[in-house]
Amino acid sequence: MKTIAYQGVKGAFSYMTALKEFGEDNNFRGLQTFKEVFELIDCEEADYAVIPIENSLIGSIYENYDLLNIYEVRIIGEYFTKIEHCLLTFSTSHEQGSERLKRIKKVLSHPKALEQCSCFFQRHPWIEAVVYMDTAAAAAEIASNGDPTWAAIASASAAELYGLEILKKGIEDDPKNYTRFVTVTKKKIHSDQIDKCSLLLQLKHMPGSLAEMLKQFADHAINLTKIESRPLRGTPFEYLFYVDFEFMGRKRRDVEDLLSGLCSKVQKLKILGFYKRGTLWIG
Repeated sequence: MKTIAYQGVKGAFSYMTALKEFGEDNNFRGLQTFKEVFELIDCEEADYAVIPIENSLIGSIYENYDLLNIYEVRIIGEYFTKIEHCLLTFSTSHEQGSERLKRIKKVLSHPKALEQCSCFFQRHPWIEAVVYMDTAAAAAEIASNGDPTWAAIASASAAELYGLEILKKGIEDDPKNYTRFVTVTKKKIHSDQIDKCSLLLQLKHMPGSLAEMLKQFADHAINLTKIESRPLRGTPFEYLFYVDFEFMGRKRRDVEDLLSGLCSKVQKLKILGFYKRGTLWIG
């Protein structure tokens, strides 16, 4: 039995993704913050962690990119989960949905979930968005609170788990709402089923350094799928770059040559992981 760490509580999207990928016959450990998740992996009290890294509506989860730099862990897999946000309420009344919606004053959820539902709050300006630890934890709070003027944004699974009613389904800004999750570990795992790599790069602070880095991918005809800059702490207005690339059908030597070429052009190169790319099914 493996221990799988995630941020949140049972019913969170991270929990459901971890459950789908690892199966029920494991020990799932929810933590309050992403930092605590990484610390658990770092001290090897958990075998794996499943963390969100980017969302199709709001972009990257910057905190987790920063934590990938701080901790010596490696990415070994990625998964895409469709995110459907529901408005969950505790109600014993027989009011119609529109009437009950008018009574709601506060909605609790994870800050990223609230951000993904910004249009809902624009259409209902009397409702206050309240930041909470996690979507499922917000659902649990509403269930224990019992106040019909409060609601949570969470999954349909969280509604079932905590005995809440779904007042509205699909309140995210766009129905094609997906989150990319990655699995990280400290374990040394070898797999031949790899076709994607994530890197962290610190460039030389000089003209043309970014162009030189990008040229390496072009010269080796390797598909760069993502590039993201983050501030370099302690050095104002200098940046780290997080890079993903795919190498399906390429020889191992091609990737080794690319990494060698990059090393000669950058100040720092950290391999965040080699893994098999996930499949994104858009219905």
